Amino acid sequence: MTNEKHALPLNIQRTRVATLVTYYALLAYFAVNVAFIFDDIRIASLIVWAIQTIPLLIFVVGLHRAHLRTYGWLCFVVLLYFSHGVLAAFQPGRLWFGVVEAALSTVLFVLLIIFIRQYKERYKVPL
Repeated sequence: MTNEKHALPLNIQRTRVATLVTYYALLAYFAVNVAFIFDDIRIASLIVWAIQTIPLLIFVVGLHRAHLRTYGWLCFVVLLYFSHGVLAAFQPGRLWFGVVEAALSTVLFVLLIIFIRQYKERYKVPL
């Protein structure tokens, strides 16, 4: 929806950048999480990382292009990561990993909603 001709207004651009930073922080979290679960990099650790990140990676192109539907669908997927973070927080020895995942998911969800709302108000488009 955006191109060089129609740059996003500053407030929407800031929200978009914050969303992308949080999105990549969640992806990086999974890499760190897998590194702590497995002592060395093996095929099993790569498979676990892929299972955790592929649902997020599906949205990377749409996020960078600021497609409103991508932001909307990612809201639904992020709720699954929030649920996983809460469940992980109750596992012995994994409290902080779960708390970080739930916190990143919550921040990402809120930023996605803010972006969608700002974009819809500015451009008067349906989701």
